[in-house]
Amino acid sequence: MPKYKDEQWLREQYLENDRTQEDIASECGVSHMTIQYWRDKFDIEKTNPAQFGIQTDGYEQWKCEAGPGEADTVLVHRLLATLQVDELSELEGKHVHHKNGRWRHNTLENIEVVTPAEHSKIHTGDGVSDVVV
Repeated sequence: MPKYKDEQWLREQYLENDRTQEDIASECGVSHMTIQYWRDKFDIEKTNPAQFGIQTDGYEQWKCEAGPGEADTVLVHRLLATLQVDELSELEGKHVHHKNGRWRHNTLENIEVVTPAEHSKIHTGDGVSDVVV
């Protein structure tokens, strides 16, 4: 019997040894879809690690599983802003502005924590902002 058809072996490789389906498939000489089939058959699930992505509006984000069917996300520029404050509470009600105007240029040097009014003034000069933060 092929190793991947042994539930205990597959569970150990995938969960305890943290191997990928592709890695296991390569060792066994089958496709990753074959490993997926047997994972599903044995009901072997692994939580998803944090994943990088881009929102529909173009902002970069990190997403991680927060529980069954739930996920938490944080925008990259807001995550970086946590390195600029002593307490996370300092970010409450604040915006994170990209100094050079390029909102995908996420570096510590290019962001600053500002009040919504300051952010609005920076972008429009009239106190009204349509900026998403």
